[in-house]
Amino acid sequence: MNRMRVIGDEQLNHYVEAGIRQVQGWFGRVDAEIYRGVITAQNEAGLGGAMAEIGVHHGKSFIAMCLGLQDQDRAYCVDIFEDQHLNKDFSGMGSRIKLEENLRRFGIAPEAVVITKSSSLDITAADILAAVGEVRFFSVDGGHWLEIVRNDLTIAEGCLAEHGVIAIDDFHRAEWPDVSAGYFAWHSARTKPLVPFAIGSNKLYVCHQKWIDFYRERIDNTPFLRSLKTKHSEFQGIEIPVFQSLLLPDATVNTRFRRYMMTYHPEFYVRVKKYRSMIARRR
Repeated sequence: MNRMRVIGDEQLNHYVEAGIRQVQGWFGRVDAEIYRGVITAQNEAGLGGAMAEIGVHHGKSFIAMCLGLQDQDRAYCVDIFEDQHLNKDFSGMGSRIKLEENLRRFGIAPEAVVITKSSSLDITAADILAAVGEVRFFSVDGGHWLEIVRNDLTIAEGCLAEHGVIAIDDFHRAEWPDVSAGYFAWHSARTKPLVPFAIGSNKLYVCHQKWIDFYRERIDNTPFLRSLKTKHSEFQGIEIPVFQSLLLPDATVNTRFRRYMMTYHPEFYVRVKKYRSMIARRR
């Protein structure tokens, strides 16, 4: 049998902690940690399935997903790439050449990945199911206007495994209000009981309601994420961890510095916080 297990947890861990700096794009450490937590939890529980992403850009988040593939699992991505006349809101400029270079750099087997050059308006859930099967982790990061966000979430829902997770980029981000509008339009008409279980630094995460505790427990028990959590909040009737906080103009200097360190130097911030906690316990 030609096994297609791409890379082990060690390589996924290295990518999340260091490798992501080598790839151009938008994928912060908090969301990378949530990806790692979700994917690792699935692998440990034997929950297989494909990975998929709409709007892959240069592969910054897609690589993390590919590094979590197991056995015969495959990954699927779709992007308009150089067909930028289809980029209605200029929300990103992907490159297939750079994507493929980055996949090779991190040892992703070409036969484990299906790359489609297309608008997501021209594909269906059935297309993805035919290419890679049911999806256990689906990243939605394509166009940022209401119609396409609703379309992309409908596609993700249509090919999602019962234990699957959808990550929605730029949710509640002021520059892209239609992302949130598209989410609520989709959510009101969804056919599966998919509900939120976390808000990262720049993404909303949803899963089937019966899997909330499974994923939320993994996130709550990750020391790195615990140190960066802003609060727990009730959203759509569910209490979820939130890792996002708006820095207001009247914030104190200390608050500004703390948020800067949490956002741009999270590893250092977590180490300092851990050290201060140790000192406080010894007093």
